[in-house]
Amino acid sequence: MTAPLRALFGPARQERGPATRPRDLRRAPGARRRVPLVLCAASAWLVFVAAHHALSGRVWWWQLPELVPPLALAAVPVALLGAALAARRARRAAVAVALAALTLGGGASGLNPAALWHRADPAPADAIKVFSWNTWYWDQPVGRQLPPPTGTPPRDVAAFYRYLRAQDADVLLLQEYVYFGADSRPIRVNDLDRLRGEFPGFHIAAASELVTLSRFPIVLERGLDLRPHAPEHAAPVPPGSDWPGFHTVKTLRTDLRVGSRTVSFYNSHINSPVGGSAGGLGLSRLNRAQHEARAANLRALAADIQANPLPAVLAGDFNASPAMGILRLVPERMADATPALRSLYPATWNDRWTLGALWRIDWAYTTQEVAVHEYRLVRSDGLSDHSGQRLVISFSR
Repeated sequence: MTAPLRALFGPARQERGPATRPRDLRRAPGARRRVPLVLCAASAWLVFVAAHHALSGRVWWWQLPELVPPLALAAVPVALLGAALAARRARRAAVAVALAALTLGGGASGLNPAALWHRADPAPADAIKVFSWNTWYWDQPVGRQLPPPTGTPPRDVAAFYRYLRAQDADVLLLQEYVYFGADSRPIRVNDLDRLRGEFPGFHIAAASELVTLSRFPIVLERGLDLRPHAPEHAAPVPPGSDWPGFHTVKTLRTDLRVGSRTVSFYNSHINSPVGGSAGGLGLSRLNRAQHEARAANLRALAADIQANPLPAVLAGDFNASPAMGILRLVPERMADATPALRSLYPATWNDRWTLGALWRIDWAYTTQEVAVHEYRLVRSDGLSDHSGQRLVISFSR
């Protein structure tokens, strides 16, 4: 090739030569196919939240994911949203997915934004005080077994009763009125004489592991049996049990004569999703029987409330966090008292943790005839793993 032709064609051939463009062309498609990590993470979380929304409370095998601290349903998508806003690629898609996860799951996060604006009406002179508390196996020694292991410090029984009296309540709804033996079997507690001495003039009702104390006369008391509402194949009473009622009754209804009207108080302790059998946390303890017992107890409660024309108050340990769909079984007639709490993230368990409780599993509900003037959570002073619930309520005329 002559020099003039090289001058004419040489540079053009080098610009489109194989040393540069084919390599660039091979890299470019691969780069376009890579999905940013933040978009992958946001999409995976959205899939989890959507599955949780669809399955929680409906199928027994979703009980393990349900144990996630409810706050994660708001905190995780907020963190992903921050990461998405800082991303260079696929920013809009990642932001949209994180916002979708926050919208779908935020309502089950346990956050209580009403604390920022809700102000209850002042309590009238005839308002009454209600205290609900899971006592953590009553006044059983700290070892949680009878007899307690060698060297176990005794529980301060006097402090236990001082704590109860200090609530200055007109109605006390107490759960876990029970001991547990070394073989993990429930043992009946017979502390009624002591209770009458500690609370002179109070009326007392007891059923299963539930006890209700009231300054007002009791006109009706009964335990709600789950068996009519359980599947036919379910066997809520373990073989050889000498206390069947412990397994079949998890709500005590007590109708009280308050002034000129009768009001129903429901004291509930719904089964835990985690069974009491030995072994680590896993599907062996998160089983179908536990799920069915929980649902049956809530259905028994709902059936009684729906058939009850009286004003009603429902409180207790539901063993269900805001993230657990099984709370859908609480009847619509009952209004959640949560807006009256002054906490943005109310939590009741585990009360003994140094950093504070992460789960709320204790709840209070009222019918529309009941006004809630005050609602707060009361620390247990180390006496229980649950915080107590204190309400000041009144009844419409």
